[in-house]
Amino acid sequence: MSTEKNIYQNSSTNVHIGIMASAAAMVGLSLYLTIHYFRVKFPSNLNEGSLCDISSFFNCDAATHSALSNIAGVPISAFGLLIGIMIFIGYFASPKRMEGTTFYVLGLNLIGCLILFVYSLAVLGTLCPFCTLYYIASALAFYIFYKHGYTRSLDWRAGLAYAVMATLTFGIFSYNVESRLSKNVALAQDLMKQYENLPKLGQPERPSPFRLASATDEFTDSPLRVTVFSDFQCPACRQLSGITHEMEKRYKGDINIQYIFYPLDMSCNDAIKRPIMQYSCQAAYLATCLEKDFVKVHDDIFANQANLNSKWINNYAKKRGVEECLKDPKTKEKVVSVIELSRPFNVTSTPTMLINGAKIAGVIPPNQLFLLLDGVLGKEKK
Repeated sequence: MSTEKNIYQNSSTNVHIGIMASAAAMVGLSLYLTIHYFRVKFPSNLNEGSLCDISSFFNCDAATHSALSNIAGVPISAFGLLIGIMIFIGYFASPKRMEGTTFYVLGLNLIGCLILFVYSLAVLGTLCPFCTLYYIASALAFYIFYKHGYTRSLDWRAGLAYAVMATLTFGIFSYNVESRLSKNVALAQDLMKQYENLPKLGQPERPSPFRLASATDEFTDSPLRVTVFSDFQCPACRQLSGITHEMEKRYKGDINIQYIFYPLDMSCNDAIKRPIMQYSCQAAYLATCLEKDFVKVHDDIFANQANLNSKWINNYAKKRGVEECLKDPKTKEKVVSVIELSRPFNVTSTPTMLINGAKIAGVIPPNQLFLLLDGVLGKEKK
């Protein structure tokens, strides 16, 4: 091992802590972003949630779906993970040789971070929180090597090590992606066959006033037309509600999603002959009173489903100034008129969906739902 000074062996404790902390942050953030990429691209569970989805502006999904999120299907975060690991390896493998090469790799990485940051704001109109934290960690690592490094010399052996590791990383992740894609192709073909065999029942006689996604003013004008018959107290409906926003983002500009009340509650749904849900009708009244803010109310009710009762509903109505509307008989009449839209489709359970007129009862795992919607959209656009 070389006795010449290098940043790994001849720096202060604070510099060592800075290197370790920035590298650890790069590894941790890259690992999370890589896992997030695969969850979004190949989902397996409903309503998994994500620490990265804070709001419509601060979320990772737009970046994940963008063209710059991957190289031939391999998430770019995998290479961020590699760089972080290679910084650690520098402590043990020829520190002098690794230092200069790592400095230039971090410089290129920082340029890429700046490009992605500007792209997110200017093109996507969103900001990925965990990506931004990775950019900061990368900038810190580059600054430490720039400020406290002893050499700027490139070493061909260190460069070769980076190239080999990058090639292995690409190969491993590429194989993983290809394997998942091949399974999806077979599954998509099977789902489309099942879909084609379903009777096409058409659309409700009039559109629901309650929309979860609006690509066009007229409900029937979009390529994807999804009608959701749902109950605010139904646990499976809550699962489905968690993915409707993902559907909107994934098929933005191509999908309309309308919500039709189907409370499993005798107090407003005369098709229900025995007590099942106690507060579903009241929740529907609340949503009706706040029709212009339906998406937020929809999300708030499902988020508080475990605590849903008359007190919660009345307190929410009071905060929003719709207490009188909640008690108004005309509100119930409007809810009943929306429920009536379900009658021609023989809805007997929730959730039930119409996807371009084909009825599907129950919750579909999101990977299957997205494959099906991809197939239906492709067929509509031919």
